[in-house]
Amino acid sequence: MRWQSVAVYAVLLSVWGAFSAWQYRSYVRERELIEETLHQQARSVMTALVGGIQSHRRLGRFLELQLRGMLEELVKSPDVIAVSIWAGSEKPILGAGQVERLDLHGGSEPSDRWTSAGFQLIEAFDLQPPEAGAELGGGHGGGGGRGYGLRWRTEAEDEDSRFAAGGRFLAALLLERTRADQMNRRSAWSHAFVTGAGGLVCFCLAWVWRASVRVLEAQGRTRLLEAEARHWRELSQAAAGLAHETRNPLGLIRGWTQRLLQDESPYPDRQRHARAVLEECDRVTARINQFLAFARPCEPALAAVHPQSLVDELAVILQPDLEARRLRLDVVVAPGLTQIQADRELLRQALFNLIQNAVAFAPDGDAVTISVVGESGGSCRLDVADRGPGVPPEAVGSLFAPYFTTRSTGTGLGLAIVRRIAAAHGWEAVYRPRPGGGAIFSLQGLHV
Repeated sequence: MRWQSVAVYAVLLSVWGAFSAWQYRSYVRERELIEETLHQQARSVMTALVGGIQSHRRLGRFLELQLRGMLEELVKSPDVIAVSIWAGSEKPILGAGQVERLDLHGGSEPSDRWTSAGFQLIEAFDLQPPEAGAELGGGHGGGGGRGYGLRWRTEAEDEDSRFAAGGRFLAALLLERTRADQMNRRSAWSHAFVTGAGGLVCFCLAWVWRASVRVLEAQGRTRLLEAEARHWRELSQAAAGLAHETRNPLGLIRGWTQRLLQDESPYPDRQRHARAVLEECDRVTARINQFLAFARPCEPALAAVHPQSLVDELAVILQPDLEARRLRLDVVVAPGLTQIQADRELLRQALFNLIQNAVAFAPDGDAVTISVVGESGGSCRLDVADRGPGVPPEAVGSLFAPYFTTRSTGTGLGLAIVRRIAAAHGWEAVYRPRPGGGAIFSLQGLHV
């Protein structure tokens, strides 16, 4: 299920990436279209301007007056910032608008580019010199009335016109880019919003997928827990029936064996054999009791439990074993963790099993340490540590399995019972090697 979730997240991320790339390409196309529109607008104005100059070429000294009026009309448009006519690299011949905002440092070659002031277009055009001063003007026809005809111009009539000699000229046009920039920004924000919305949709789909997976996992865990609870109930009933059927004959055997021990017999071997039967009856009864404890369903009744008082009670019960090995119990409780939430009897049983194991493996004259340590999230951990030989690495994976033991006299149910009690509380029973040698068995996830 984890790899399936990763695959789904990867697919959704790829879809959002492709969608984002598509939106970016759309934005680039729209920006190019906006810029091309302004470019075509500048081309149209420039074509009209150059065409007007060339068509009015024959006006002579009146050409500049006509062009000045034409340029003044052009800059009245809100889209035109400045327009000017240049002759090579000299000063402008004519200009209108904010001519100082034109950037002509690029030389006298035609160009179109975006500047901080706007979109600038520069075009070159040529004017041919007049032929022998001929122009269209008033004259006398060959008929009897007055009319229009060709006449000869003098050079004096063209001496005031800077266009009279013809040559190569530059026309510079600067258009306002504010509206284009606004359209570009709106387009960028629009595509960014759509991209963000697409990402939000993908995130929602991922969240829905995750929620669905969690629901399915919760349903699976619920079914598993129900099956496990049903199994333990049936096992508990079977164990109770077996114990009932076994305890009665065991009690009878133990009773008659005890009577044999009380009777004086001239046969020492008979007395020794009777004592061995009695010990075996007690051992089998203890095993049955442990099996019943393992098979009994755990239904914790949570309450505030003081770990210090619980350890004190267990120290009294284990006093004979502690004294026989010259061991002591050290309790270390972190400040603020004087009580924990647990079923007192179940925690007492789990703690008894852990301390009993530690006592069995601890070196003589040493100590068994019980610690309550705080963890993040308002939880704590209960550790039982000893300085014994520890657990072989190959046996760690089977520690909490039923009937697995590393002790010759163990039943293999003590740690299994600890794990069952921990699982019933929502805790975790774990083992880790103790630094410097020994073993640490912990109950993790206890609530304060």
